[in-house]
Amino acid sequence: MVSSRTVTRPGKPVLVVEDHDDTRAMVEMFLELDGYSVVSAAHGRQALDVIERERPCLILLDVMMPVMDGPACARMVRANTDPQIAATPIVLLTAVPNARQIQLEVGAVDVIAKPITFDTVAAAVERHCRVDG
Repeated sequence: MVSSRTVTRPGKPVLVVEDHDDTRAMVEMFLELDGYSVVSAAHGRQALDVIERERPCLILLDVMMPVMDGPACARMVRANTDPQIAATPIVLLTAVPNARQIQLEVGAVDVIAKPITFDTVAAAVERHCRVDG
Protein backbone atom coordinates (compact mmCIF):
# COMPACT_ATOMS: atom_id res chain seq x y z
CA MET A 1 0.00 0.00 0.00
CA VAL A 2 1.46 3.36 -1.02
CA SER A 3 1.32 5.93 1.73
CA SER A 4 -0.69 9.08 1.06
CA ARG A 5 0.91 10.98 3.93
CA THR A 6 3.82 13.35 3.39
CA VAL A 7 7.01 11.56 4.28
CA THR A 8 10.56 12.87 4.24
CA ARG A 9 12.78 10.39 2.41
CA PRO A 10 16.56 10.14 2.59
CA GLY A 11 18.53 12.28 0.16
CA LYS A 12 20.58 9.23 -0.72
CA PRO A 13 19.11 6.63 -3.07
CA VAL A 14 18.26 3.01 -2.40
CA LEU A 15 20.36 0.66 -4.56
CA VAL A 16 18.53 -2.33 -6.06
CA VAL A 17 20.90 -5.08 -7.25
CA GLU A 18 18.99 -7.78 -9.13
CA ASP A 19 19.85 -9.66 -12.33
CA HIS A 20 16.25 -10.30 -13.41
CA ASP A 21 15.07 -7.19 -15.26
CA ASP A 22 11.39 -7.64 -14.35
CA THR A 23 12.08 -8.09 -10.64
CA ARG A 24 14.50 -5.15 -10.60
CA ALA A 25 11.95 -2.92 -12.37
CA MET A 26 9.20 -4.00 -9.98
CA VAL A 27 11.27 -3.18 -6.88
CA GLU A 28 12.32 0.15 -8.39
CA MET A 29 8.67 0.98 -9.08
CA PHE A 30 7.62 -0.02 -5.52
CA LEU A 31 10.21 2.30 -4.03
CA GLU A 32 9.70 5.21 -6.41
CA LEU A 33 5.93 5.12 -5.79
CA ASP A 34 6.74 5.29 -2.08
CA GLY A 35 8.87 8.40 -2.62
CA TYR A 36 12.38 6.97 -2.64
CA SER A 37 15.16 7.84 -5.04
CA VAL A 38 16.37 4.58 -6.62
CA VAL A 39 19.47 3.45 -8.50
CA SER A 40 20.05 -0.06 -9.78
CA ALA A 41 22.56 -2.61 -10.97
CA ALA A 42 22.25 -5.98 -12.71
CA HIS A 43 25.06 -7.73 -10.80
CA GLY A 44 27.52 -7.24 -7.97
CA ARG A 45 30.42 -5.85 -10.03
CA GLN A 46 28.16 -3.15 -11.47
CA ALA A 47 26.79 -2.48 -7.97
CA LEU A 48 30.26 -1.72 -6.60
CA ASP A 49 30.67 1.06 -9.15
CA VAL A 50 27.22 2.47 -8.31
CA ILE A 51 27.98 2.33 -4.56
CA GLU A 52 31.17 4.37 -5.00
CA ARG A 53 29.38 6.95 -7.15
CA GLU A 54 25.97 7.19 -5.44
CA ARG A 55 26.66 6.22 -1.79
CA PRO A 56 23.21 4.69 -1.24
CA CYS A 57 21.46 4.68 2.12
CA LEU A 58 20.64 0.97 1.65
CA ILE A 59 21.54 -1.89 -0.69
CA LEU A 60 18.81 -4.40 -1.66
CA LEU A 61 21.00 -7.25 -2.89
CA ASP A 62 20.01 -10.39 -4.77
CA VAL A 63 22.04 -13.43 -3.69
CA MET A 64 22.19 -15.42 -6.95
CA MET A 65 23.54 -13.37 -9.87
CA PRO A 66 26.01 -13.77 -12.73
CA VAL A 67 29.33 -11.87 -12.97
CA MET A 68 29.50 -11.30 -9.19
CA ASP A 69 26.96 -12.80 -6.80
CA GLY A 70 25.43 -11.06 -3.80
CA PRO A 71 27.65 -12.55 -1.08
CA ALA A 72 30.84 -11.61 -2.97
CA CYS A 73 29.51 -8.09 -3.49
CA ALA A 74 28.53 -7.76 0.18
CA ARG A 75 32.00 -8.87 1.28
CA MET A 76 33.56 -6.23 -0.99
CA VAL A 77 31.27 -3.54 0.47
CA ARG A 78 32.19 -4.57 4.03
CA ALA A 79 35.91 -4.50 3.11
CA ASN A 80 35.74 -1.00 1.56
CA THR A 81 38.33 1.38 2.99
CA ASP A 82 35.69 4.12 3.29
CA PRO A 83 33.97 3.43 6.63
CA GLN A 84 30.72 5.04 5.46
CA ILE A 85 30.50 2.70 2.46
CA ALA A 86 31.57 -0.31 4.54
CA ALA A 87 28.74 0.38 7.00
CA THR A 88 26.00 0.69 4.35
CA PRO A 89 23.06 -1.52 5.39
CA ILE A 90 22.54 -4.52 3.11
CA VAL A 91 19.25 -6.42 2.80
CA LEU A 92 19.44 -9.71 0.92
CA LEU A 93 16.73 -10.60 -1.63
CA THR A 94 16.65 -14.34 -2.12
CA ALA A 95 14.85 -17.64 -2.36
CA VAL A 96 17.85 -19.73 -1.23
CA PRO A 97 17.15 -21.92 1.80
CA ASN A 98 20.29 -20.92 3.74
CA ALA A 99 19.63 -17.17 3.54
CA ARG A 100 20.03 -16.55 7.29
CA GLN A 101 23.46 -18.20 7.25
CA ILE A 102 24.51 -16.05 4.29
CA GLN A 103 23.13 -13.00 6.12
CA LEU A 104 25.39 -13.71 9.10
CA GLU A 105 28.42 -14.47 6.94
CA VAL A 106 28.25 -11.21 4.96
CA GLY A 107 26.97 -8.84 7.63
CA ALA A 108 23.58 -8.12 6.06
CA VAL A 109 20.98 -6.47 8.30
CA ASP A 110 17.98 -8.36 6.95
CA VAL A 111 16.68 -10.92 4.45
CA ILE A 112 13.62 -10.60 2.23
CA ALA A 113 12.39 -13.95 0.91
CA LYS A 114 11.34 -14.16 -2.72
CA PRO A 115 8.79 -13.80 -4.07
CA ILE A 116 8.85 -10.29 -2.67
CA THR A 117 5.90 -8.02 -1.96
CA PHE A 118 5.58 -4.27 -1.83
CA ASP A 119 4.81 -4.31 1.90
CA THR A 120 7.86 -6.42 2.72
CA VAL A 121 10.23 -4.25 0.68
CA ALA A 122 8.72 -1.00 1.98
CA ALA A 123 8.99 -2.14 5.60
CA ALA A 124 12.63 -3.18 5.21
CA VAL A 125 13.60 0.07 3.50
CA GLU A 126 11.74 2.10 6.12
CA ARG A 127 13.60 0.22 8.88
CA HIS A 128 17.08 0.45 7.42
CA CYS A 129 17.24 3.60 5.25
CA ARG A 130 17.08 6.54 7.61
CA VAL A 131 16.50 10.17 6.62
CA ASP A 132 19.72 11.15 8.37
CA GLY A 133 21.68 8.28 6.77
